[in-house]
Amino acid sequence: MILKILTSFIVILPTLAAAENADLLRFDNGDQLHGEFQGFGEKNAILWKRNKPDDKAIEFNPADIRQIILKAGKPERALTTLSYIGLINGDRIPGTIQEIDDKRALIQTDVAGLLEIPRDKIAIIAPNPMGGRMLYHGPFDKTEWTQRTFNHSKGIPKDKDEAEIEKESPLWKFSGSAWYWKEGRMGTAITRDIGMTDRSVLQFDISWKNRLSMAVAFHADFKTPEKAAPVNEPIDHGQSGSMSNLPNIFGSSYILHLYSNHVMLYRAGFDEEGRSFMNRLQSKSSSLRLSNSGSAKVEIRCNRNSGEIMLFVDGEFVCDWKEKSEIQNNPEAPSNEYVGKGAGYGFMVQMDDSPLRVSDIIVADWNGIPDSARSLESDTSDIVLLTNGTDRFSGKITSVKDGKVNLTGRFGNFAFPMDEIAEIRFAKSQLKAVDESKKSDFKVKFHPHGSISGKIISGNLKNIRINNSAAGEINIDMKSASMLDFKSMESYLDDWNVEF
Repeated sequence: MILKILTSFIVILPTLAAAENADLLRFDNGDQLHGEFQGFGEKNAILWKRNKPDDKAIEFNPADIRQIILKAGKPERALTTLSYIGLINGDRIPGTIQEIDDKRALIQTDVAGLLEIPRDKIAIIAPNPMGGRMLYHGPFDKTEWTQRTFNHSKGIPKDKDEAEIEKESPLWKFSGSAWYWKEGRMGTAITRDIGMTDRSVLQFDISWKNRLSMAVAFHADFKTPEKAAPVNEPIDHGQSGSMSNLPNIFGSSYILHLYSNHVMLYRAGFDEEGRSFMNRLQSKSSSLRLSNSGSAKVEIRCNRNSGEIMLFVDGEFVCDWKEKSEIQNNPEAPSNEYVGKGAGYGFMVQMDDSPLRVSDIIVADWNGIPDSARSLESDTSDIVLLTNGTDRFSGKITSVKDGKVNLTGRFGNFAFPMDEIAEIRFAKSQLKAVDESKKSDFKVKFHPHGSISGKIISGNLKNIRINNSAAGEINIDMKSASMLDFKSMESYLDDWNVEF
């Protein structure tokens, strides 16, 4: 029989010490429990053991569970490819296309072997998404991040008691696989020092309440000058969370300021006298259409070599900047170089009483493709985008076989090697409508990307068997799984812990 969750029981459990790579059970009411996922029992009860070898497995009702984070988000085996297949139900199955005809597709996966899926349930094929390596996906481990304030620009000491620290500075809270900012006052940034290459994509999900005002730093070096500004010309930093003060946290960098209705980009750093500067880059368009409370997927693409910076929100192009040409036309700019010299990035709320959540952070190499994924969608034609970022072809995909994609287009027939294709989007009119009655909240998510949804059939530590709406029964190898998601809510409010 599935045990009921007793409030008094759960209050005690979070105080137990957790192993470094323990699993984490997140309840619907915001409580958490470290231990080890054991699989599923009768009526799909979740079997769970605490961090004591002699303890018997406890049963929990899946209806009371939001997520299970497996091995602190660091699974036994990472996926061998970034390639994925996107289904009409929102699943992104990590794998490669082996063969396609007019009826079905064969997909080779690391997580479920060879799958056969009806052609009309496949919306996207992405053999080379973003064109490069996945450099980071998280957050799963809070120790990989550093919190910085204006008084602790090199990082708040991690060996100090958080209660003592918060008397001086509010802190971000780490929970499950997200960072939360729920303080009524601003002043602290959450940062990573490494990860970004010369040509990078920085992608992340945000949810916010009240109003959105957020600074995102990228290509940041977090360095402040040893030489202070002259005493007779003090730097006016303004309020602790003002934009003018951000170079003292992020160092030389680019700082994107996101509001609900517009966006601004600044170059930030220090001059030869040690004075900080924040210079705004101009763009032809800088408007956004976000609600006062909501959620969004943000993607920044930046190229240190060319000076090109692009912003996409929810898959739609917003605006771009050409840094080197801007500098040449701006006499106030400190130099003619791309000022972001570092490999770091970070986030900071810029408004009081503005709770924020940051999750699903991805850093990857960028192949220079300037298009939004949504710009490739068509009602009547299949669209093929090549990895060079500029060439595209429309028509009808007749087959995929022997590593080549065959397309019949308006100006002839083409055969493309799969390794030269970034993405294929199938004509929307040829896709089957999603059957809402068969949609499932349960998802298995993988590291570093991808997810498969379905109805639970059975499962243990090594394998979970589900019934997927497109592929039927699938046996999933858990070696690459990073999370079991039991409540894939669309509402940003439902997806927050109640304490936030």
